Amino acid sequence: MKTIHKIFILLGLIALIILFLYYDANHIAVSRFSKRYQELSSEKIPEQMNDINILYFSDLEYGTFMDEERLGKLVDTINGMSADIVLFGGDMYDAQASVTQSSNSIIRTAFTRIEAPLGKFAVLGDNDLLNSSVQASVEGVLKKSDFEILDNASVNLHNSGSQSIALVGIANGLNGIQNFEQAYRNVSRNSYTIAMCHTPDSADSAPADLTDYFLSGHSHGGQTYFIITAGYTPAMATKYLRGRHKISDSFILDISTGTGTTGSDVRFMADPEIVVYTLKHEVSEEERQKNEEKEKPKPSATPEPAAETPLPEEQQPETAPESREEVPQEEYPEGNTEEGQEGYTEEYPEEYTEEYTEEYAGEDSGEYQEDNTEEYREETTEEYQEDYPEEYGEDYTEEEG
Repeated sequence: MKTIHKIFILLGLIALIILFLYYDANHIAVSRFSKRYQELSSEKIPEQMNDINILYFSDLEYGTFMDEERLGKLVDTINGMSADIVLFGGDMYDAQASVTQSSNSIIRTAFTRIEAPLGKFAVLGDNDLLNSSVQASVEGVLKKSDFEILDNASVNLHNSGSQSIALVGIANGLNGIQNFEQAYRNVSRNSYTIAMCHTPDSADSAPADLTDYFLSGHSHGGQTYFIITAGYTPAMATKYLRGRHKISDSFILDISTGTGTTGSDVRFMADPEIVVYTLKHEVSEEERQKNEEKEKPKPSATPEPAAETPLPEEQQPETAPESREEVPQEEYPEGNTEEGQEGYTEEYPEEYTEEYTEEYAGEDSGEYQEDNTEEYREETTEEYQEDYPEEYGEDYTEEEG
């Protein structure tokens, strides 16, 4: 009995999971616009285009399941991703939708709200070329909402200078007239080139030496994807249904899951998406060497003086006399020695006698110190005034005072 209960509980949980997935696929996922961010790095991306954001969305499929409310949410999501350039990959209307003036006005108003300061560009999908009336409506909406249509043509994308990358728009491979030679006619091999075509299988025909990245849509990523099979596999998306693929060992094909639905309003493991590609400039080896050269310290404009080599002693220049006057020692060779002093006393015996020394210095230092007291100086001054009254008068006192 307990085993049966466990089985029922397990089956109940599985049923709840299935119901949740069904509800999610049919009511939530269809308008759950996922945001995918991708970096594109290359030495060919110029510095002026570094960090530029290119937003790509495709397969609007308006009219059958995509309505005005869902479209408004899509545009709000796009504007919230801060794109510099916006690309639309085609299929504005669903194949089963009615194209009217009212629907054209709704889409035009929404697409006009899309913000892209460096430009908005588009290619046409197979649904856009169902007939001449649909084509005229689609082209009119795109042009009036400031989208430039690239039909086998290219344009250079700039930021704020002359440096640029190339954007190539190619007609779809179902009911469009593809002309790769015309599309790539003005593309330089040195330019980083992004190609855009609605049908992913068309990537095999793109010139590998002129293409760096290839954007596509059309398949909705299978719309309902079960790993081994998918619910939607249109023509020209059979070889490359979803994801990213390396083409000709050269460039990457990136297939968007689109934003709308067709056939049935359901999404399973293939949420609608908006992709933002951020350009990254890679420094080439040549640039790296130039930068290293710039960073090297430049030689001084005035070279440092070389260290002087001392001259031999016999070549040393005579030293210039100092500013004060000095008596050369040669004139008085004995003047500053004991022998010189002895010679002086012999030559002038009367001036250098013991009596002369005692008179000025005293027999010992004590006698001189006593004579240098304040009392002694006052007595001496009084004696001098008595002996020389005229010279030490009032005038002299005032002058010294």
